[in-house]
Amino acid sequence: MRELVLLQKNCATNEGADVLREAISVFAGHGGMEEFSSLQRIFRDVVVKERWESSRNLLLTQIYRDIQRVSGWYSPEAFVASVLDGASQEEIKKFNEQLEDLLERPVISEVSEASIDAAIEWDSFCTSFFKAYQEMALKEIE
Repeated sequence: MRELVLLQKNCATNEGADVLREAISVFAGHGGMEEFSSLQRIFRDVVVKERWESSRNLLLTQIYRDIQRVSGWYSPEAFVASVLDGASQEEIKKFNEQLEDLLERPVISEVSEASIDAAIEWDSFCTSFFKAYQEMALKEIE
């Protein structure tokens, strides 16, 4: 559950800023005027919330450390299968393979080209994994 909360915080603050940036641009010059719209205030709130909840890098690092720390008794495969309960076996297998690969790479070690590439892939993995979870949750309530 802790990992899902961290993943949710990460996705909500990241996507919130993107959605608001686009909404402001839809209104062109009016989107930047607080007398016309509250979008600027909401955008500032999202940015502050991201800092308050912790930056993306810290959230992603914490998720990585948590999963890596418990992988001896709670396998990545079991974690993926538990979170994506009800998903196709192909999807579960895909995410499991990605997770196991990333856990073996230098995502949070020294700064190098390999660690930067792995960190970018970790960010992408976390986003797509949480979106897959959201889709499963929506199917469950429909």
